[in-house]
Amino acid sequence: MGGRVRVLVCLGLVALFASACASGGGIVGTAASPSAPPLTDTVIQSGLVVPWDAAVAGDGRLLVTERPGTIDVFESVSPNAKRAASLQVPGIRAMGEAGLLGLALDPDFSANGLLYVCASRTDQSEWRNQVLRYHLAPAGLTLEATIVRAGIMAAGVHDACRLRFGPDRKLWIATGDAGQPARAQDLASLNGKVLRINTDGSVPSDNPTLKGASGPGPIYALGLRNPGGLAFRPETGVCYVADAGDQMQDEVDVVEPGANFGWPSVLGPGGSAQGFSDPVWSSGTRSLAVSGATFVSGEAWGAWNGSLLVATLKEQDIRRFSVDGARAVEHEIVFHQKYGRLRGLATAPDGAFLMTTSNGSGDRIVRIAPAR
Repeated sequence: MGGRVRVLVCLGLVALFASACASGGGIVGTAASPSAPPLTDTVIQSGLVVPWDAAVAGDGRLLVTERPGTIDVFESVSPNAKRAASLQVPGIRAMGEAGLLGLALDPDFSANGLLYVCASRTDQSEWRNQVLRYHLAPAGLTLEATIVRAGIMAAGVHDACRLRFGPDRKLWIATGDAGQPARAQDLASLNGKVLRINTDGSVPSDNPTLKGASGPGPIYALGLRNPGGLAFRPETGVCYVADAGDQMQDEVDVVEPGANFGWPSVLGPGGSAQGFSDPVWSSGTRSLAVSGATFVSGEAWGAWNGSLLVATLKEQDIRRFSVDGARAVEHEIVFHQKYGRLRGLATAPDGAFLMTTSNGSGDRIVRIAPAR
């Protein structure tokens, strides 16, 4: 996996000295900024195996996917909260980057108990990433429906399958190219794309109609390599995706209807002359292996209010970006190499965010909040 980012290295909860660093090419924004707010990082669960994604319900319960195939439900986000339910998703083929991946709670989860996961499974002799809908009830978790059965191929590399509900109440899915770069430009494939679907798997009528199609399809944007981060800016509802490049040029992209980010024809900026959408930030010649992404908001975050946070696997840290729609500027780096490889970021209802580690064993979920 490659990624692009460039910043000063900080240890623990530091606010970076915020000076511009020399970097090789790309849209690399590293700028002076106010200090980071004081942060509190608390390990709330440990002893997990690659907790790929996490979500906090309105009632405070914590839901987690572990890549080998387990959905965990914890009673709260308090440290060492009791596991209230656990389910091994059947048929998971976990190998390399594949397994049980993205997780999203239905916008009406508090009323209907529905959640969605992305599962790498063999079906009809194909290794596929499937989107499954589960129902959480007092008696436990039960499979309710298969929302996406075919079209997203799975692989041991570039298997990103991040799920998020947008403010439009549609389910958005970021998919990797599964190790076959040509799929990112193939409109017959759902790999290397951002998909947007209704909760029953049908296609929203306001999705874009792509070249050669007779009407809207599930593909909302294309030309991605391994997009592990998908986040919506609270103030605008605009979707941002963090995509890991090929040994360089990690990107932050703004997802617009029909956008084509160029992979594998173009890596990083410079594709606009060919009709591609340029990233709003890239790491230049450096590789960070960007992964999860989320926005933080609220007065308690001080100078960070409205910022985009991106986790990295290779650099093992979190990087903060300010965004203005047309450009993302990189500022502080925090938790550098404190917790190891970082996979997922998710904002909780109380404004804190969760960070999941991806070290292969003894993995943790960390709650991070501005100190009060």
